[in-house]
Amino acid sequence: MRGFARVEAALVRWRAWWFNKVPLSVMLVLLLLDGRALTGAGAMVMLLVVVTVCAVGNYGYALNELFDVEEDARAGRSNAAAVSGAARMWVIIAISALCALAAATFAGGAAGALMTAVELALPATYSIPPLRTKERRWLGIASDALAAHVYPALLAVLAVAHWSVRPVGAPLVVLLAVWSAAAGLRGILSHQLHTHERDARAGLSTVVDDLGAGRLERLIVAVLLPLETIAFGVALLLLDAGPVLAAGVAVYLLYEAYKTLSGRFSVTAFRPDGQPYLPFVEESFYKAWGPLVVALDAARADLRALLFVPAYALLFAPHLRTEQHRLAAVIRALRPSRATEPAARSNGEA
Repeated sequence: MRGFARVEAALVRWRAWWFNKVPLSVMLVLLLLDGRALTGAGAMVMLLVVVTVCAVGNYGYALNELFDVEEDARAGRSNAAAVSGAARMWVIIAISALCALAAATFAGGAAGALMTAVELALPATYSIPPLRTKERRWLGIASDALAAHVYPALLAVLAVAHWSVRPVGAPLVVLLAVWSAAAGLRGILSHQLHTHERDARAGLSTVVDDLGAGRLERLIVAVLLPLETIAFGVALLLLDAGPVLAAGVAVYLLYEAYKTLSGRFSVTAFRPDGQPYLPFVEESFYKAWGPLVVALDAARADLRALLFVPAYALLFAPHLRTEQHRLAAVIRALRPSRATEPAARSNGEA
């Protein structure tokens, strides 16, 4: 128990990066493995990509905590560096960076190491003065999107090519880069919209102050979301998607369409107090549907892929529970109310 406690103490805000960053990497690697036998090389790619993303996430969050002590104090937020101390935090940062570099080198060779060295520079410039791009509006937005989404996607592509799991053509690389960039930009902008009032209390000015919440929401809905979904959809067509994945995507699209058009659901992605439902902003496909459906689809080539289903359900259970509640709400909404049930039932007939 003491050993586990020590490990957990070295993980800085691990829930934030584990539940928000890792699922997209897991889903993407599964997509790249789909249609092929699950070899040792494929399993190693999954392991190395996940380990690298975790190490990079821990590194980035530790740096951010270390240089946000005063800002978090003004906002009344907890801060790991304030509790653990700067010296301990620097040790965590150094170990996380070394682990990321080592895992990325195994995953992608020299190219993986170089890509990760650049990746590690992004959180540093994001958090550390005098650059501190976190406070430089769009430069900080771009830095966050590159570090949190584009890098993991390109690392996964590099790893499957390096380990000869599958050939990866330039069109697929471009599509995944566009998809991950759009998803990353949408994610950080949505976060800034959601936390705008809290950021203002902390004295932090963001792009929400520049564009206004309404214009920023329209930018996300009219530009970033379509770009993200189209790039991802075309990428699926270039991959070896099978009937299970095709059916899963079709059902999910109907599911999102109903939640949007029925007018009975809301979403809090942009506003803490909620707004009429918008499709795809909850990332349910990336974090709940996608990994499970892709694993089931991959089982047509290798039944061992089914092992990913219980593994993902165990490791990312909160996402599945959340989606279970959402799905239950949709099912309840689809059931006829008592007022609309047949008259025979209201008259007491069996």
